[in-house]
Amino acid sequence: MAYLEMSGITKEFPGVRALDNVDFDLQIGEIHALVGENGAGKSTLVKVLAGAISKDAGEIRINGQHASISSPKDAIRYGIITVQQHFSLQSNMTVAENILFGSYPKRRRFIDWKSLYDKAESFLAGIGFDDINVKSTIAQLGVAEAQKVEIAKALYRKPRILIMDEPSAVLPKNDLKKLYLILDRIKKETGIIYISHHFEEIFAISDRITVLKDGKKVKTVLPSEVDEEGLVKLMVGRELGDMYPAKKQPAGEEVVLSVKELTTGKLNKITFRLKKGEILGIAGLIGAGRTELCEALFGLVPLTHGEIMVNGEKIENTSPRRAIQNGFGFVTEDRHKTGLILPMAMRNNLTLAGYKKVCRCSFIDTKKDIAAANEYVEKLKISTPSIEQLVEFLSGGNQQKVVLAKWLFSEAKILLFDEPTRGIDVATKTEIYRLMRKLTMDGVSIIMISSELPEIIGMSDRILVMKDGCITGELFPDETSEEEILSYAAGLKAANQG
Repeated sequence: MAYLEMSGITKEFPGVRALDNVDFDLQIGEIHALVGENGAGKSTLVKVLAGAISKDAGEIRINGQHASISSPKDAIRYGIITVQQHFSLQSNMTVAENILFGSYPKRRRFIDWKSLYDKAESFLAGIGFDDINVKSTIAQLGVAEAQKVEIAKALYRKPRILIMDEPSAVLPKNDLKKLYLILDRIKKETGIIYISHHFEEIFAISDRITVLKDGKKVKTVLPSEVDEEGLVKLMVGRELGDMYPAKKQPAGEEVVLSVKELTTGKLNKITFRLKKGEILGIAGLIGAGRTELCEALFGLVPLTHGEIMVNGEKIENTSPRRAIQNGFGFVTEDRHKTGLILPMAMRNNLTLAGYKKVCRCSFIDTKKDIAAANEYVEKLKISTPSIEQLVEFLSGGNQQKVVLAKWLFSEAKILLFDEPTRGIDVATKTEIYRLMRKLTMDGVSIIMISSELPEIIGMSDRILVMKDGCITGELFPDETSEEEILSYAAGLKAANQG
């Protein structure tokens, strides 16, 4: 008998059946991977288990007994803890306060702050995440550090069932190895549900794999029973073919963006050129300054030195508004925090950056707005029951398509992509890669940050590698390897930028 049994789980949202009679089970001592395209129902299923949303039908049994879970508090009582895809941390509180939340050590009636920090520090050291300052607030941390705190917070509660929803999406490789060791150690007394789009780790750490598609369970298999191609076929119902579309034409020689000695608090004399129709990949380790480069180009960070030229003319992107006017678009790494307005309708998000195109006398022309939204839903194959659907209820992949559509509608000619395929499934990734290729054929130029080196090599025309706010190398995808890129990223090779 399985420790956790979910039988006939069904959940409907307005216009869509997110889960359709799904069965799922979990044993103590195993990592059970849950895979599928965005919108397949993975996150909905674990949210039902975690008490974040209520099921419409079905039963949950834990250790053979019926479990009534109607709130996160109920789930915690059953020992169910979730590492969420989008952080549940309090940004104005310290790392220590977040990890020990609800169980602060006290002296008399007051919090014992020294004990609090000591306990958090000791716990982080014990799981190998001792590079985080426990007195820092979450707002002061980068995305990868915040993810480690989210994981630590869950582990501190000694879960009986641990749900991990895309925990590896933002972690660098050295921290991933630590995470795998932690999971291997704790699974002796814990059942782990692991959601991921990364096949490499699914096959490396999982004991079983369950595939969902369109809200239904397709199959549960052992990793030894299927390969990557077979898993893709179960997920999407067809073979994908080549992941990275071939370059149909080389980038031109016309320079659209010239950056000279760009300097900010974190960037040091960055100089490079971007050609018309080119995808310029930016690689580097966490903290190398890649995101800061895009933020500086988009007017989010003031320059202390340097110049930006577009089509031979000097410009000053002193704000995002000015950057948009100068033809820039920025797909940020965190679509929930900085890419979308979640409680707003999909169509309003889509036309936000190019709102002047759908306005008449300072008022939105609803007919134009609706027509534009419908056009891009068709172009990008955005799966939504309605253009009036609140964007927070779309799957991650469809949310990312809305972000892309927003900048395409604004007619941006220089697109800054910061981790454009993070947290989305393999089929949607392929769609986005093809869209990027089509954009470059239409004369759009792209700067793409990615932590996935196969993506950097597969999609870039040129690659710049960064370390400590500097460019350490300029490489070409046909002439380089993941190992060489990492050598430049770690500073083991000298700059050879041409």
